Amino acid sequence: MKMRVFFETKDSVSVKLVKRMQYNNVKIAIAYIDKKCILQVNGNQEIAIRVMRLIWELLFLYDGYFYRPQKYIQDEKEVSVEKLCFLNYYKTDKNWYRTAVSLHEGERPLSGGMLKKYDNFRNTSRNSGKLIKALLNSFYYLHSEAYEHININHRLSLLLNICDGYIINMIDPTNNVEANIKNVLGENLDVKLVKYGTELLGIPKGKIYKALASERNEIDHYIYKNGSLTDYVYNRNDKGVDYVNWYFTFVIELALRIGFLNQIGYKCPEKRMIYALNDINDWVILGCELSVPCANPLNKIKQDLKKIGIKM
Repeated sequence: MKMRVFFETKDSVSVKLVKRMQYNNVKIAIAYIDKKCILQVNGNQEIAIRVMRLIWELLFLYDGYFYRPQKYIQDEKEVSVEKLCFLNYYKTDKNWYRTAVSLHEGERPLSGGMLKKYDNFRNTSRNSGKLIKALLNSFYYLHSEAYEHININHRLSLLLNICDGYIINMIDPTNNVEANIKNVLGENLDVKLVKYGTELLGIPKGKIYKALASERNEIDHYIYKNGSLTDYVYNRNDKGVDYVNWYFTFVIELALRIGFLNQIGYKCPEKRMIYALNDINDWVILGCELSVPCANPLNKIKQDLKKIGIKM
C-alpha cells in the first residue's frame, strides 16, 4: 500500500528538501516545502502505518509539536485525516504549538537507523522490566488538546513525575524526587540559564530543586510544603505570579525532550538548547515587562517595539 500525508508545519522552508530511506521493508520519502511536510510510505499496510506514526512521533521530538495532517491519501484515494489521529495526543494543544522550538539545525536527522533506534526505545515495555512506552505516551498526552484546560499545577506535577520515570527507567532506580529533578535538568540543559530565569521570577537560584520537589509532593499528596513553588507566589500580586508554573513546565518539558532524543543517539546542538532556553527566559522578560534585555534576536525586536507602543 502507498500512503501519502500532507502536513502543515509551523516553520517555512525556503528550499525544497527531500529525503528517501527505508525501514522494516517500508520505502519512505519525506519532503519539506514552504510550510508543508509531505510524507509518503510504501509497503505492507499494517507495517507502513506503524512506520508512518513512528516518523510522526520522532518529528515531534525534533520540533516540539505534532505536525497537523491536512490530507491523507491511500492508494490514490483520499481518506479522512481523523484516521491518523486515533490517539488524542496526535493533536497538539495550541499553547505547545505556539511556543515549540526545534532542536535541530536545518535538516531533521531522519534515517532508517534512527527510526530503528526510536522504535526499539519507544516500545520498551513491561516485558523488559521497564515502562518507557508508558512514559513517552504520557509525555505526548501532556501536549495534547485533551490536556488544554488541565490545571497548570497538575500539568507541572505530571511532568515532574515523568522526571522520576526518566531517571528510574533510564539511569538509576531512585525515590529521591529532588535528585531526580536535578539530574534531568543538569544532564540536558545549561542550568545557569535556568537559574537566571528562576531569579527573574524572584525565586532564589539555590532553591529551585527543593521548590520543584516540594511542589510535586504538595500537589500529589495535598501536604503543605514550606518552600514549594506555590509558597514563592502566594500573596504576590505582580505579573510573575502567572508565569512561575508555566516557566518550569516549559523548562522541564524541554529537558525531557532533549533527554529522550539523547537516548536514541541524537545529541541536541548546544546552541539550539541555549536558544530554546533563552526563548523561555525572554518570554518571562516580555510578559513581566522586565527591564533586562532579551537574548534572542526576534524577542529583542519585540522588546524594542513594545517600548514605543507597537505590538508584533
